[in-house]
Amino acid sequence: MSTSITDSLPTRQSLLSRLRDLDDQESWRVFFDRYWRLFYNVARRSGLDDASAQDIVQETVIAVAGKMPGFSYDPQRGAFKQWLLRITRRRIVDHLRKVYRQPPRADIVPEMLDDDEVCLGAMTDPAAIQIGRAWDEEWERTIFEAAVDAVRCEANPKQFQVFDYCVLKGWPVSKVAATLGLNAAQVYLAKHRVSHKVKRAARRLSDESFGQGRP
Repeated sequence: MSTSITDSLPTRQSLLSRLRDLDDQESWRVFFDRYWRLFYNVARRSGLDDASAQDIVQETVIAVAGKMPGFSYDPQRGAFKQWLLRITRRRIVDHLRKVYRQPPRADIVPEMLDDDEVCLGAMTDPAAIQIGRAWDEEWERTIFEAAVDAVRCEANPKQFQVFDYCVLKGWPVSKVAATLGLNAAQVYLAKHRVSHKVKRAARRLSDESFGQGRP
């Protein structure tokens, strides 16, 4: 991966440090653009409708912003990924609790709604409420999309177009070759080069920007 791509990926620590300034519009734009789909998709997969999932996005971002002014980087506090999950999960549980209180269901007693774990188990199909699994899957999707965006800015445009058609759109090699005026070997080579850059960018993002590091 080129140095320019590496340099374009903000580290987790640097991004979090900048987010402490609530007036840093560019850093908050990066954070929102990178994560809003994660919050939204997990909320939808937890059983919430579109409007409620949009509320989850707003409330989660507000909750993160509320913690930022006094935030300090502490390697002992746990993974950034899990920190965000706890914030998002709290918002989702609150919404689910409201849904199941109005109107009350015969099989749900008020005491069940006061405990997060009991509340989750009682309120919906277990397959739909596995927030942790949904979070992990959406997290990987978020990292992949961020990696693709980073590589798109730096890769050879023709090679990235091959990657877009082959990998993102799922076109067969013959169709890509005919569309772009290339032979099969050129298509395979371009696809391999860009795919390799995306994989390296994703590993960097997972290790430093989003994944297993600790806030």
